[in-house]
Amino acid sequence: MTLIHTLSVGLALALVGTVGNVRAEAVVTGHFVYYGSAEFADSNAGLTVGPYSTAGACEAALDAAIDNAVNNHNEEIESVVPCVGRWSFRGSWPELEAAPYELAVLANSPGESLTVTRMLLKEVRRVRQTYRAGEYEAALQAIAKASASK
Repeated sequence: MTLIHTLSVGLALALVGTVGNVRAEAVVTGHFVYYGSAEFADSNAGLTVGPYSTAGACEAALDAAIDNAVNNHNEEIESVVPCVGRWSFRGSWPELEAAPYELAVLANSPGESLTVTRMLLKEVRRVRQTYRAGEYEAALQAIAKASASK
């Protein structure tokens, strides 16, 4: 892990403590877990939620953390990474930059950024349901468990 990555993870963790206390579930090694994040305009702040064992739990935590940052700390959201599943492995933090996409939030105020972010995350949830992403991820879990038991 590079020094910059280590510092950025440390800063992200410190910020989570100041922006919103985000509690994650215990993670079992070798399972699919979910993380989500947001970056804010006009500051070097951001937040990351996770790990969670389901997309729904991660989405609820991300929504709550974003609401807290905007409503209680007047942060304007610059970008959001919807909850994305990753395999969990013991020994180090997952690569938080490894998300497949980041959604830019174009807004002129904290309130507008919250509205845009909610709309974007709602669309991501709709797409996950339409394409049955949860079933696909459950099948991946079954494959991982079967190969681990051999």
